[in-house]
Amino acid sequence: MKKKLSILVLISIMILGLFGCSTSSSSDSNSKDAAKIGVILPLSGPLAQLGNDVMRGFEIAKDIANEEDGVLGKKVEFAVADAPDSNSATSSANRLIQNDKVSVIAGSYSSAISFAASQVAERNKVVYWEQGAVADDITSRGFKYLFRLIYPASDLGRAAADYLVKEVSPKLNMKNEDIKVAIVHEDSSYGTMVAKGATEVVNKAGMKLVATEAYSYKTNDLSSTVSKLKSLQPDVVIACQYTADGILFWRQAKEAGLNLKAFIGNGGAHNIPDFAAAVGDEANGIFNAGTSSNFNTNGLNDDAKKLYKEFQDRYASKYKGKTPSAHAAMGFNAMYLLLKEVIPEAGSLKPEKIREAALAMDKPIGSTIVGWGVKFDPKTQNNTLSFPMIDQWQKQKVVTIFPKEFGLTDKVTIPLPEWGNRANVGE
Repeated sequence: MKKKLSILVLISIMILGLFGCSTSSSSDSNSKDAAKIGVILPLSGPLAQLGNDVMRGFEIAKDIANEEDGVLGKKVEFAVADAPDSNSATSSANRLIQNDKVSVIAGSYSSAISFAASQVAERNKVVYWEQGAVADDITSRGFKYLFRLIYPASDLGRAAADYLVKEVSPKLNMKNEDIKVAIVHEDSSYGTMVAKGATEVVNKAGMKLVATEAYSYKTNDLSSTVSKLKSLQPDVVIACQYTADGILFWRQAKEAGLNLKAFIGNGGAHNIPDFAAAVGDEANGIFNAGTSSNFNTNGLNDDAKKLYKEFQDRYASKYKGKTPSAHAAMGFNAMYLLLKEVIPEAGSLKPEKIREAALAMDKPIGSTIVGWGVKFDPKTQNNTLSFPMIDQWQKQKVVTIFPKEFGLTDKVTIPLPEWGNRANVGE
């Protein structure tokens, strides 16, 4: 009997040793000799697909750093928090700061998550390194420890509408005042500000804005939105959608026979491989304003070209031949800059030193694997040298077409072919 009890006690101790000492959902061991970086991403829930894409990019950057002696002579470790929504983002940020003692947090893809988590970081004077959340109000709060690498949402909406006005409209052989435009967007601050930016440009160009339709990205039915659009018969739809709702909208648009002369997305749904995997050739012809991971690298400097290729090769090797999405590329870009340039320049993991090094960055356009430069506005700490590219889906792949120096082809299909006739887009 004593022997059985001893075995049970031993098993209990082993279980506690394996699971009982964890203070966060860290993906690495908790070494005192590590350079620990906090990570907040939506790794479960409705945004998990995109959050995990970003995480893959983070991991590749960490792999490269650790193969090259880590950071400040220490192995890089991530303390990872899964934050599916803004409520969990607040608690996750508190836990990473209080329990894991991180001095810098990288995140977070979602604007709602970033808005909440960065507020906790600012209060604790911890650097928040934002790679992909675009809502304008994230950087309008006067924070000193928040740095955002990507452009704001309103700029994204403006870029989509600018492309419509300057490139699409002339090829439709229609006057601007005759072109009917509808804007469809998920109703968070991200989608709302994209819609606002697009609306400004559409109105200024004198086009007819026939509808602005907002909805929750958690919806499982967009048929009423599609029906309304079909009755209004817009020539062009500008959309801001996440993956699940973007796929749902496009499938229901096909079912309803909603034919358009052009459809322009704004990231989220319309620049990731999963979109074409879900809708097949019906993706072809769609435009997308956003960050690209498949563009002409002649627009990059030599170092960025080399790193671009290394990232693409490592991603394919690590993730079974898959092509990285733009979100994975943005994740890699942000983490690589943090680990290989900012922290080494700071010479420390102290937030003030990291902040000083970030503000001193001055990298020209074409010096990162997503084409951007890096120079933070000292007031907002937005990256002033980030910009959206324009892609078109061709052969079920995202192909960059604008700006011209990053374009992979000058063969652009306008107008959008009808349903079932899109296999040859780009030929």
